[in-house]
Amino acid sequence: MASFTFLTCVGLYKCLAVLALLGRGVGAAIFDVPTPQNYVRRSAAKATVLGNYVYIDGGEISQMDGGRINARTSNPVNSTLSIDISKSWTAESVVIRSIPKPGPNKANVHLFTDKEAGAFYSWGGKWIFGINMTETALWKFTADGNGGGTWSLDAPGNPSTFAELLPGEYAAVTTAGESGYVIGGIASGWTQIFRARNQVIPGMAKFNMKTKLWENGTTSPFNTLSGATAEFVPPFGPNGLIMMFGGWSPDVVGEPNVTTSTHWGFDNLTFFDPETKQNYWQKATGDVPPHPRTRHCTVGFQREGGYDIFLYGGINQRDRTTYNDAYVLSLPGFVWTKVTESPGGRRAEQTCVSVGKRQVLSIGGLNPYLNPWTTQDPLAQGLAIFDMVDLKWTDSYNADAAAYNASQPVTEWYSKGSLASVTWSSGDVQRLFSTATEGNGDGQGPGSPNQPGSTESSSTPVAAIAGGVVGGVVALVAIGALVWFLMRRKKKAQDIGSAAAAPTSYNGHGGPNEMSSETNQGTPSPRPLDKPQPGVNQYSELYTPEQMNHAVELDASMPQRR
Repeated sequence: MASFTFLTCVGLYKCLAVLALLGRGVGAAIFDVPTPQNYVRRSAAKATVLGNYVYIDGGEISQMDGGRINARTSNPVNSTLSIDISKSWTAESVVIRSIPKPGPNKANVHLFTDKEAGAFYSWGGKWIFGINMTETALWKFTADGNGGGTWSLDAPGNPSTFAELLPGEYAAVTTAGESGYVIGGIASGWTQIFRARNQVIPGMAKFNMKTKLWENGTTSPFNTLSGATAEFVPPFGPNGLIMMFGGWSPDVVGEPNVTTSTHWGFDNLTFFDPETKQNYWQKATGDVPPHPRTRHCTVGFQREGGYDIFLYGGINQRDRTTYNDAYVLSLPGFVWTKVTESPGGRRAEQTCVSVGKRQVLSIGGLNPYLNPWTTQDPLAQGLAIFDMVDLKWTDSYNADAAAYNASQPVTEWYSKGSLASVTWSSGDVQRLFSTATEGNGDGQGPGSPNQPGSTESSSTPVAAIAGGVVGGVVALVAIGALVWFLMRRKKKAQDIGSAAAAPTSYNGHGGPNEMSSETNQGTPSPRPLDKPQPGVNQYSELYTPEQMNHAVELDASMPQRR
C-alpha cells in the first residue's frame, strides 16, 4: 500500500525534528510492503497470531526507490499486515497483505491477544519521529477470519485509571488468559503528547479484555524494567506463571547510574503468579545466554509435561554489540540449550511468534550499530523460520509439519534423569514445577487450546512425563523391558513364593522415592520468596542514538504511576 505522511509538531524540539524530516523526502510515495527486491529493513513491529494468520502491527521500514535507498531512510508503517499460515510458503514468495489502519502509526506497541474473540488490542509505543501525535487511546483490531479485519477505538471500563497510565515503549508485555500485562518500560515525549522528558515507568499495568478494566501500579517483581520480554507459561502452578527474560532496571529517582543499575541475567530467572502476584526465582543451567541483553524476542511452545521457550538476538548496550545467537529454555528442567545462529546476521528489535505446530517466525530486526536502515537485510522480506524440533533455521514455512515435541538435546537431557539433579530455590518452586497441567493455556502457542477460558484440564506429574519425552523408540525399549521384568518376576515368585516388592514412584525431581501423602497434595498456595540474586552488570547508556533518533534524559520530577 502506498501512503503519504503529513506532519504536525508540538514544542520546539518536535518542530525541529519535523523540519529535519522535510529535508529527507517527506511526501514521497512509500510502501508498507515493498517488493522483495526493494525491501531493505523492517524493525520495531509487533506480531500476534489469530487463527490461520499472523498479524503485524506498527514499526518502521526502509526500502529501495529506483535502485537507491528512499530519500527518507526509514518510514512509519501505516497499515496492519497479515500472513497466511494455513499453507506453506517461502520468505521470498509469501504474500504479505496490507490492511488499512485509521489509528496511529507507532513502533514498539504493546499487543494483547484475545484468541477467543478473534481480536487483539494495541496500546502504548512511540510515535515515529513524533508525527501526528494524539492523546493516548486503546485500539482494538477485530479479525475477519480471512486475513483482514477492522480497527476501532475501545473505551476503557475505568477511564480515570486509564488516564493515570504512562504509555511507554520497551516494556515486557504478555497475555495471560483474558488479561494483558505491561511490565516496566520508558515514557518519553515520543510516547505521550506534551511530555517534555523521559521517565522510567515502575511497576506493572494490567488490562482485562473481558471487563475492559485497567489496574495501575500493580506490584511486579521489578521496581523498574526496560528492554525485557515476558512469557506466559500456562502448564505450571494453579494460574500459570509469567516469566521474565533479560532487560535492565534503571533507577526511578535521579539520573541513571551505571554503577547501581541492575542487569537481569539468564542464569537466575524471575517469575510470578499473575493472579496472586507472588514472586519466585530459580537458577538455570546449561548453555546460559550471555548478558546484558535487551530488545531480543522470545516465544513459547507447550508440550506434554513441559514448556520450552525460544530466545533470539538482542543488543548489549554496555558494550555496543548486537547478538545473533539463539537458545531454547526447557521447563521444568530450567536448562538452556544453544542452537544454530541465524543466517540473517546480528539483529535486535525483531518480533517472534509461533506458527504452525513447531516453528518460530522471526519478523524484521536490524543491527543498530551498523548502518541500521541502509544495510540490506540478507533475509528475504526480513523473514526467518526456526524449527523447534530440528533446531534449524530455514527460509521456508511448512504448514504440514508434525506436532511439536522436544528436540533431541532436550529429550536426552530428561532421559538421563537430569531433572533429579535440579537444585530448587525452595520447596514451593519445586512443587510449582512438579505437576504440569494440560489444556489450561491461553492459546498463545502450539499445544494449547484456542479457547483461553477452557476449563478442561488434567494434571500430570512432571517426573512421569519426563521419561515420556524420550519418544517412541525408548517407549518400545521400555515395553520390552517390562515384558522381560514381568516374566522374570513371575518366575521368581514361583521359585520363592514371595510377594512382589512395593512399587516405585517418582518425586518432583524425577528421582525414585517412596509414595507419600505429600506427593499427591497438588500445588500449594505460593508464598513470597527471598529476593532474586541476578548477575549484575551495568550499562553505560540508556538508549542508543541510532535507535531513539533523539536525545534522552530522565526527569526525576515527573510523576510516577499512582
